[in-house]
Amino acid sequence: MSDPTTDPEQHSAATQNDGPLSGFRILDLSSVVSGPMAAVVLADQGADVIKIEPPGWGDGIRGLGASRNGLSAIYAMINRNKRSIAINLKHPEGQALVRQLAADADVLLQNYRPGKMARLGLDYDALKAECPDLIYASINGMGEVGPYAEQKTYDYVIQALSGILDVQGMTPLAMNPPEQDASPVEQKQALQMVRSIIYDKVTALTAAQGITAALLARERGAGGQHVQLSMLDAAVYFNWPELMWNYSFKGQGVQHAGDLADVCGISETADGAVVSGYLGADCSQYATDELMELLAHNEIPAGRVNTRAQVIDDPQVQATGILQDVEHPRGGSMRQPRSAVRFSHSTEPRLQASADLGEHTVEILADLGLTFEQMQKLARQGVIA
Repeated sequence: MSDPTTDPEQHSAATQNDGPLSGFRILDLSSVVSGPMAAVVLADQGADVIKIEPPGWGDGIRGLGASRNGLSAIYAMINRNKRSIAINLKHPEGQALVRQLAADADVLLQNYRPGKMARLGLDYDALKAECPDLIYASINGMGEVGPYAEQKTYDYVIQALSGILDVQGMTPLAMNPPEQDASPVEQKQALQMVRSIIYDKVTALTAAQGITAALLARERGAGGQHVQLSMLDAAVYFNWPELMWNYSFKGQGVQHAGDLADVCGISETADGAVVSGYLGADCSQYATDELMELLAHNEIPAGRVNTRAQVIDDPQVQATGILQDVEHPRGGSMRQPRSAVRFSHSTEPRLQASADLGEHTVEILADLGLTFEQMQKLARQGVIA
């Protein structure tokens, strides 16, 4: 538990924002990626997001991937601009604290498997009578019903079910002519995963939009409601427009088409590669800059293939200011992307570093009216940390 002598100016900076969602309070009970990233979209747009984590270990993603001084890069990115309180949800007193916090919140977000929140007495049905205006957002892996509903789900599981690996397993269009004649018949290669947790992030963005839509409906008099979505729902919706166009029409008379991805391809250059519309020519004698200039002159949309390291120094990324420097008390100097959406009538919120576990426990509970002695008792009972 943090020291009760919280700097009021620091507290003010963390909770007052000029973003379009300023004044809305979000309880983020989610973990890993899909929920926390949804919540950070709202936090980046000015909402006061309170992240509720288990005492002792917190969100498991705190220890995932590249890190410095115990801070992981992924945690720092998708949990910035939030306050952290450590509450044991398995303890009745911890559940009571969440209900108190929910009474003063606009949104509660969770991504537990179906049934978990009901067992804790913190599901939508348990809270809606006490908090009729609360937007309760639930993210799960597979949906609330069906043979997979209870299955523990990660992004790679959704990749397998959603059909994306069928596309990834296709041989991409080769823009540099092969040395020997190749059969025009579509060839398959070994199945490959998308090397990004694409559906965790798609679900996050979908959830953030759904929460904002529910808040808009409430402002128009609809009251609180339960917002539900699954990663599988979001993945199929995301894939459908072009990946599934050959499966959209039912019955006879369908004119099938090749994949939209096949109208473009990768051209290898003397010092790298570019992506453009199909060229049907060997470009390996061109330098990348030279080929890019030639394509631009002929108004052919194209982009140089950047390595991940080159993205940081790309002149367009630099010119538009997508990346910002952040000083983290634990992690030191970092770079992170700004919020992707900008608003002409709102000041862009200042990036606040992600919080240590339970860093704001005292100030948040003080806002509920608890004394420091009461907090000490709860800490001794293992309710908070």
